[in-house]
Amino acid sequence: MKLAQFSYLIKVPLALSLVSFASAVGVFAVTYYLLSSYVSVELMTRMQQISNSVAQSSKLAIQRDEIWDLHQQIQSVVKADTGTTILILNTNGQVIVASDTPAYPVMTDASKVPESIKNLVLTSFKEQISISKINMPSDDDNVFFASATAVLADDGEPLGSVVVYSKQDSVIPKFRDLLAKVISYGGIALCFIIPLGWWLGRRLVEPLKMLKNSMLSISKQNHSLDQQLISIANGTDEISQLAAQFIAMNAELDRIKDLEDQIQAAERMALTGRLASALAHEVNNPLGGMMNIIANLRLRGISDPHVEKTTNLLERGLKQIAESINALMSQARKEQTLLSTTDIEDLKTLSGSVADQKNIKINWISTISTDEIQLRAIPVRQIILNLLLNAIHAAETVVSVQIQLKNNNLQCLVFNDGLGFSAEFEELPKPSTEGRIGLGLWVSFRLTDQLGGMLNIAPNEYPSGTLAELSIPIGEPHAKNSSD
Repeated sequence: MKLAQFSYLIKVPLALSLVSFASAVGVFAVTYYLLSSYVSVELMTRMQQISNSVAQSSKLAIQRDEIWDLHQQIQSVVKADTGTTILILNTNGQVIVASDTPAYPVMTDASKVPESIKNLVLTSFKEQISISKINMPSDDDNVFFASATAVLADDGEPLGSVVVYSKQDSVIPKFRDLLAKVISYGGIALCFIIPLGWWLGRRLVEPLKMLKNSMLSISKQNHSLDQQLISIANGTDEISQLAAQFIAMNAELDRIKDLEDQIQAAERMALTGRLASALAHEVNNPLGGMMNIIANLRLRGISDPHVEKTTNLLERGLKQIAESINALMSQARKEQTLLSTTDIEDLKTLSGSVADQKNIKINWISTISTDEIQLRAIPVRQIILNLLLNAIHAAETVVSVQIQLKNNNLQCLVFNDGLGFSAEFEELPKPSTEGRIGLGLWVSFRLTDQLGGMLNIAPNEYPSGTLAELSIPIGEPHAKNSSD
């Protein structure tokens, strides 16, 4: 199985564990090298210290030829430091005394002394101290650490030399003991480090798992986010930045989906409006015929009071239908006309039926008495109707509308007693802290901007609710410009 097929929940902890193990092996290798170097240096230093000590203590005994005294001195040292061999030689290269008496009897001839020891002694006579690794003829498989120190008389002339050497194998037990301790302690440490590395690796990769699950939820049309993922996005590392970008993308998807729903609803409303407009034309013909029939009845005279009452009720109902149809047709028309008081009455008619369905009372105050205002009727009607419908849907019990002409501006105030809401013009509709700005308000802001006006929607202080303030300048350009 390829490594790429494994999850990062396995690869990262495994990598940390392998790195921990490799680090332990590296530490062991370095420790092994340092220990072997240390043991060798320590052995060489010990040989030098012994040769120096014996050289100082054997000076008088060599001058007096007290062989027994010399023998006792080197034997006491050998007993304390097993595995060490000590030779005391004179200037002629003869062995005066040695710790290994079978190999080197007293006054052993120089010809029986190994060349490596002779060279070491000659060097000590020149330099006083000589240190070297040597090989013995009788034991070629072993390397010996040797040190030779010259014994000097008071006038500086050499009296002899003390040679101390020991096998390299003599320190192996100590070396193995130290190495065993390193391995045992290192193994115990690995027993803790590897599980810790595995756990830490899982913790480091856990955000990736949550991010993956959140991404998979997109294909399932489930855009809910894990709260832990949101908390991870507050960091500054790469995974946190990736999580923050994903959260932003998720929010954008939610916004796009919401816009799609609103656009679909707007398309349905537009289709309904076109059908209603076409239906209104069809209704107007029979409606006009029925109104003519009632007019003819009145011309001929109605003598029966019950027929008169029924006719009056029928006439009022038909007039109400005619007013609603005319208002609907005016809202759906495309040609540009100037705003008039009739348009204000149409807005009352169109919004009144929606308010009645929701049991919302609308208080109208309109001081406009001019037949024509130099404003395009269609965009102004759409702005005010959008504000009215939004206010009705948000209201608890009442909506108040005030329309007036002031300072050469058309001013319209729409108040509802629902929850406070704030909105402003955006390039595209987007969620706000209080709710979502729908396409209706967005279109109202755009139309207001095209008309050179101002629209402000904000919570009202007293009484509580939301107040929409619309102000559009009145002027001849509005009547002439019909591009929008």
